[in-house]
Amino acid sequence: MVKDLPETLALHGGPPAKRRPFGKGRRHGEREKRLLEEVVDSDVLFYFFGAKVFALQEEFARRYGKRHAIACSSGTAAVHIAVGALNLPPGREVITTSITDMGTLTGILYQGLVPVFADVDPGTLNMDPVSARERITPKTGAIVVVHHSGLAADMDAFLALGREFGIPIIEDCAQAFCCEYRGRLAGTMGVLSTFSLNHFKHITCGSGGLVLTDDEALRYRATLFLDKCYQREEKIRNPFFLAPNYQMTELQGAVALAQLEKVSEIVERRNALGTRLDRHLAGIPGVTPQVTPAGCRHTYFLYLFRLDRAVLRCPAREFSAALNAEGVPNADHLITGGRPVYLYDIFVNRSAFPGTSYPFSPERIYQRGDCPVAEAAFEDWITMNVHEHYTQEDIDEMACGVAKVARWFAAR
Repeated sequence: MVKDLPETLALHGGPPAKRRPFGKGRRHGEREKRLLEEVVDSDVLFYFFGAKVFALQEEFARRYGKRHAIACSSGTAAVHIAVGALNLPPGREVITTSITDMGTLTGILYQGLVPVFADVDPGTLNMDPVSARERITPKTGAIVVVHHSGLAADMDAFLALGREFGIPIIEDCAQAFCCEYRGRLAGTMGVLSTFSLNHFKHITCGSGGLVLTDDEALRYRATLFLDKCYQREEKIRNPFFLAPNYQMTELQGAVALAQLEKVSEIVERRNALGTRLDRHLAGIPGVTPQVTPAGCRHTYFLYLFRLDRAVLRCPAREFSAALNAEGVPNADHLITGGRPVYLYDIFVNRSAFPGTSYPFSPERIYQRGDCPVAEAAFEDWITMNVHEHYTQEDIDEMACGVAKVARWFAAR
């Protein structure tokens, strides 16, 4: 239960709702040190002559029940590798969500492909399969489904679209380690799936990424794509397509391998804390937690809740400022910095490459009104963090802060 608190906001001189320091802990420890020491002692940092990156790939594939995992330098690189492995010709379109990180989009553009943005579901903020269907054209080459904030998208619907139209589905799982959809792990359903190991993710090696697939041909092309199209397995250096250098080092592989041992515990803890916060916030008028559909397990990379501005009579900006003053860190915007990604200058101005509008087609215009639900979300949603080191008391005090602010604005 959310306890009663004085009605005077901390912003106006009242006592803050969050009075104790948040729980803290170290993300890296002795296991990482030991594996790093093994790498240094081996005197080999290059992945192809080492052991740690190959061990990471084997273990990650095993945990997800997939045949192949390909390690690389970042989550952005992972998406680029996955898109590149499909071998789509420039000018083809790739449908994805209007609320995501630029890392989902960079590789699409570098391949000369045209991003097409679908709207989001108003309760989950994941891509809406109905909106995605409306964007399918004869030019559609792939659909990249992003599992936003640690919550799986409606994969049954997207897989059905893929089968119906013969379109490959890529899963972007950068924010969704060990997230579940109807008994299946996010990242096990598309022809390719991608993960991020940057500083902010559930597990991290500073920067790194992974690609999963069951398809041997896609695995082979992906390994060439991350390594300048050098055929190291055959000892051939004669590139036959353009490919970047996205190698993961043995140092990154060592840390990632140690982190992988902790991922189940991390997501279990975040799920327990996040669902506790969901229960608290569900009873607060004017506040609605992000919907977790039946059969899904949220892993709370981010914690999101929606404001009913008809009840609270305030913009998200004011609510956020009041909540921050209560000692509850939050942001009044989503990960895309206050706007859906198609309203970034790079899309509005069609300025991916200097002096040209390539790869955008003349008829492809990005403008306000393209995805109304996504645009409205930036007026209505609050973003918070739920770290595995938080305590139950932290969660309870966070909920008290939200309740206090909501009651003040509702009564104003």
